[in-house]
Amino acid sequence: MKKILSAIFSVALFLCVSCENLDLFPESDSALSEKEVFSTYEGYHGFFLKCYQAMVCETQGSGHGGDDLSGWDAGRSTFLRALYWSQEATSDEMYNRSGSGYGLRLATEMSWNAGTQFPAWVYYRCYLIITYANELLRRTEESELKANGVWDKCKDEVGYWRAEARFIRAYMYYILMDNFGDVGFVDHNVPNGTYPVQYTRAQIYDYVVNELEEIQNDLMPASARIWGRANQASAWFLLARVYLSCHIYAGTTTDYDKALAYCKKIINGNDFSLSPNYIENFLADNNTSREIIWGLAVDTDHANGSGGTNYIIKANLHSSMIASDTGLDFGITEQWGGNHCLRQTFVEKFAEEDRDFHYDDSWGDKKKDHRALFFVGPETEGKIDGKNASLVKELYEEADPTNAKVKGSAPYGALYTKWRNVKKDRVVREPSKYSNVGFPVMRLADVYLMAAEAIMRANNGTADNEALGYVNEVRQRAYCSGKYHQADKYNADGDITLGELTYSWLLDERSRELWSENWRRSDLIRFDCYTNNYSWDFKGYMPNQIGNYYGKADVDDKYNLFAIPQDDIRYNPNLKQNPNFVE
Repeated sequence: MKKILSAIFSVALFLCVSCENLDLFPESDSALSEKEVFSTYEGYHGFFLKCYQAMVCETQGSGHGGDDLSGWDAGRSTFLRALYWSQEATSDEMYNRSGSGYGLRLATEMSWNAGTQFPAWVYYRCYLIITYANELLRRTEESELKANGVWDKCKDEVGYWRAEARFIRAYMYYILMDNFGDVGFVDHNVPNGTYPVQYTRAQIYDYVVNELEEIQNDLMPASARIWGRANQASAWFLLARVYLSCHIYAGTTTDYDKALAYCKKIINGNDFSLSPNYIENFLADNNTSREIIWGLAVDTDHANGSGGTNYIIKANLHSSMIASDTGLDFGITEQWGGNHCLRQTFVEKFAEEDRDFHYDDSWGDKKKDHRALFFVGPETEGKIDGKNASLVKELYEEADPTNAKVKGSAPYGALYTKWRNVKKDRVVREPSKYSNVGFPVMRLADVYLMAAEAIMRANNGTADNEALGYVNEVRQRAYCSGKYHQADKYNADGDITLGELTYSWLLDERSRELWSENWRRSDLIRFDCYTNNYSWDFKGYMPNQIGNYYGKADVDDKYNLFAIPQDDIRYNPNLKQNPNFVE
């Protein structure tokens, strides 16, 4: 926390003012002093927007200058990118081939320690954003606004600002509780510079749910949704998510009905609906999707950098995928060589006939399951380094998996076409250097799946017809069946039966629906399938007579948590390290 507490006011506050969709366009290129910022409506509004901007940008503005946290690679340590690594690269979905110096090889094999960087990036970014939220709450007390002469200009909006700051803070504490367990707590009632006191996971759980329940009616109504900003349904979603994991966070099994109740508030509210096409949630105009309950705004000119969706798109792309003769349009001018890919275990969760990419169907319209958006298979032969990106032991150096080396670049491993910096009309436009794709933090499809899970958990794993109906709603959209039938798409029957709806099936379905959206590691832990009971490519690092090699092995249960960064343990006498991570 020392790094955070010294960071917040050592940086100049960037004045960013928005139109009504949180575009994050700055009206001034100049950095302002603390006194200047808090003497105008524009300054207050800009600081409020900074609480959101800090989740997708590494700096006070665009690009790479003036990083909010010094001493690290700014792009890699961006909140959204770091969260992606912690949730996806440590799971059965994604394998990262680069950045071994930052601990990403340790993510692959699940052997991180207290000095591993990528979890620390999540940790410190969370606390930085909490610090912003706390400061906004201090500065927006009515007496403070009147003293600064801005009450009349701010009074109609400040209620929403404060509720949203509390929501963002609760979301950050959820991330910390989920990833690190017992963590330091500090709110706006504590003076700046005070060392956080360590709360147990159960205490953080109680704080998060109490805070969200208290502010839910202070947030803007879901019907008045503004892209990029939290609303009532955002609080309901997060409450459902937290209550669904009550057995993990609080050691209780009594709150699943509460999770279902909040899911139903969203489902029955009629403010959101599934997009007719799955992929529309991951395109440059996904701000128009009625499925996204809360998304993070990204803009190619004013809220860019190497984090956010810019990373998710570019790290997957190989030059062959954006070549003019491929017929593929990603709307982006740069690629990073396909330096991460999908694990074979994940790809095989889809039917075999849906896995391969076909150039005459680059949008996946002819597939049964329209979520199987992969770039892999026979038709890609010769497109990447003159080799075939086939679904075999694609990441091993040799056919023998006991070889210690792993391929470091494409063509080995499936890439994907899910995230694209293009619009849903599919018109080819001039590509941009950075992404315009917002990040969908919360989607209605997830609500349906959470509702089904809540019913099953409250009934000791047994599903009923209500749960089945929620699941098949998601399946029908994925397969363009039922009310989601489209004449120009392949329409298949994706419905399952009540007997098929088990925990194992639901965990796989969550992966098929939500892959690359920063939920996977948490899902695996919630279903008790992370350290044990389930294996995937390169999980564990196993010795044999030749040497160590990546394999499929159970790991120590301590990896259900990340270590608290060792620097924070040294600086804050109130903190204790997670079990078995003491150095």
